[in-house]
Amino acid sequence: MSAAERKQAIALAVVPVFAKQGFDGTTTKSLAAAAGVSEALLYRHFPSKESLYHFIQEQICETNSAIEDFVRGLEPGSSSLVQMIYLIHKIIVPTGHTRMPDGIVPRLLVHSLLQDGEFTRSFHKSRFDRMVPFIAEAAEVAIAKGELVPGPLSGAERQWFPHHLAVSLKLSSLPAKRVFNYESKATERLHHAVWFCLRGIGLKDRVISREFKPAKLDPVINDVLFRAGLRTKR
Repeated sequence: MSAAERKQAIALAVVPVFAKQGFDGTTTKSLAAAAGVSEALLYRHFPSKESLYHFIQEQICETNSAIEDFVRGLEPGSSSLVQMIYLIHKIIVPTGHTRMPDGIVPRLLVHSLLQDGEFTRSFHKSRFDRMVPFIAEAAEVAIAKGELVPGPLSGAERQWFPHHLAVSLKLSSLPAKRVFNYESKATERLHHAVWFCLRGIGLKDRVISREFKPAKLDPVINDVLFRAGLRTKR
C-alpha cells in the first residue's frame, strides 16, 4: 500500500471502534489492534488519537453536492416537499446497500451528542442544513395553493421534526434484540413514518395520496443517494 492507501485503510478499520466506545473510551492500543498495525505505525500516519478521529470525521462529513444539487433542482411546492422529507428519511434510515456498515454513523453521532457535539454538527451541516430554506419555500408555495395547512411550525421545524423522528427510528433499530414491536417490516415502517411526518407538517391527505408514491420516488431518491456516496446501488 501507498502511504495514502494505508492511511485510508487504518481509518476505515478503526471506525467501528470509535462507534462502539466513543472517543474518550478508545485507546490507541485498541485502534492499532483493529487496524492490524503496531502503535508505532499508527502514529506514523496519525500523530495522535485526535488527528485520527478528525480524519474520520472529515471523511464522513465531506460535503457532497449531489444532495444539494437535487434539492436546488426541485420546483417549490407540495411535490418537492414530499421528496425532501422522503430523502431525509432515506438518508437516515437506510434499508440496505449502504457504503458504511449499518449502525456505525448513528453510534458516532450519539457519542458526539454526549460529548461536544462537533461531529454531529459537521455531519448535519454537510447533509441537512442547506435543505432548510428549500423546505421553507416549498411549504410557503404549498400553503398558497391550499395544499398545506398553515400552522405554528417554522421552516426549520418542518425539516428537523421529521429528521428527529427518522433518527429515533434508526437508533431504536440498532440493538440486536428488538426494543419496540412496531408490527411492521422495516421498509413499510419507513413509509409510515414519512406519511406521519407529511401529515404532521400540514400536508392535506389528498396531496399526500397524490404525491407520496414510494415505488415512483425510490429510483430517483436512490440515484441521489448513490451519487452522494451513501448507497452502493441505484
